[in-house]
Amino acid sequence: MKQYEKVFVVSDIHGHCTLLQNALDKAGFDKSNDAHLLICCGDYFDRGSENAEVLKFFEKLPNKVLLRGNHEDMLLKLLQTGKILPHHYVNGTMKTLENFFGKYFVDPATDTIDFSGKTRIVDRICEFIEETVDYYETENYVFVHGWLPENGETPESRKTATADAWEKARWTKWVQQYTGERPLADKTLVCGHAPTFYANLIDATRPRGSADLFCGNGLIVVDAGTYDSQQINVLVLEDA
Repeated sequence: MKQYEKVFVVSDIHGHCTLLQNALDKAGFDKSNDAHLLICCGDYFDRGSENAEVLKFFEKLPNKVLLRGNHEDMLLKLLQTGKILPHHYVNGTMKTLENFFGKYFVDPATDTIDFSGKTRIVDRICEFIEETVDYYETENYVFVHGWLPENGETPESRKTATADAWEKARWTKWVQQYTGERPLADKTLVCGHAPTFYANLIDATRPRGSADLFCGNGLIVVDAGTYDSQQINVLVLEDA
């Protein structure tokens, strides 16, 4: 595994490319520096209005590790099937489609979208999502979107976990799993998916509603709830 001088970690961009680039610039990330690695813990799209720009940004990035989030699962299934479900409206997936495709036709009789004539961009988005990974592991850290799969406390169990187990883990919120004890005995778990303002439920001394990074016992949460806070956290690691 290549060693990097600095690892920059973001999560839950949700279609906010300008905020992402400004946050990375402020943190000192240099995409042309081979010693810098960017890790994103998933949820690139939905809710924001710069989804196409987010795709372009990550496509052109040389040193990157892209994890899959639950929003990628939703978007991929919709693009593959054309079938619209209620959560596509609630979670902002329909806003992403409008951002990429402009006005689209929904058949009210079948709740489907016809992507005829738009296969190039559909294939491009699907290829991007299919190249994302379930998790990433270094000497000192394990990076996931939501949480570990059941019994995923060892390197071997993480490698052998099924695709369904990892998809379920992407929907699991850290605030429902974290007890104050280390999630992993020998490494720090880094995740997103649920915003850090939940950390006040665990640490009463933390300012209520804070979107800043949450650092617990063997756990670091990155998700700033960007769609509400208009903030993107960047975790910078020099011991990854």
